[in-house]
Amino acid sequence: MQTLNYINRPILKRGSTGLAVEELQELLKKRVPILDCIDYLDVNGIFCKTTEVAVKVFQFRVFLDDDGIVGLKTWQALDLGERLNLPLLRYGSYSKDVAMVQNVLKFSPIVQDYMGFNGYYFGATDGKFGVKTEQAVKAFQEEKELLVDGTIGANTWKQMMHLAGIISNLYL
Repeated sequence: MQTLNYINRPILKRGSTGLAVEELQELLKKRVPILDCIDYLDVNGIFCKTTEVAVKVFQFRVFLDDDGIVGLKTWQALDLGERLNLPLLRYGSYSKDVAMVQNVLKFSPIVQDYMGFNGYYFGATDGKFGVKTEQAVKAFQEEKELLVDGTIGANTWKQMMHLAGIISNLYL
């Protein structure tokens, strides 16, 4: 059974120090392995700029607000390796989660060059799940051989997190 040890952890941000920061750094090395491979992140108990960047990368990958602050939701996602309670998104949805999906599906020039195509989404990053977002989600689902229904459920979220991981690696 999964323990809920993330509940009693402190909120951490740049400037924090101590054992909780060391624990955070260990989890980041596990969850953002590219950082471990190139040895950017020292486990030293000091929440410095590098730790903040690693937190933001992880938060981006699991569709959390990438503010660099480690609170309850970030601790939980670090422990589990994914964000829990991702919403079911579909045409007509309007939320920050929709905006994050639009952001991931809209490739920057760097990502376009690496991936070899221009991305899935070409509209505004406005948080409104309209026709363009639905078309982008369907194209993504088709490419990933998922059920093509334009709805973002568990399987589509999992593939979106994988894509977000690839994208975040390109910026490191």
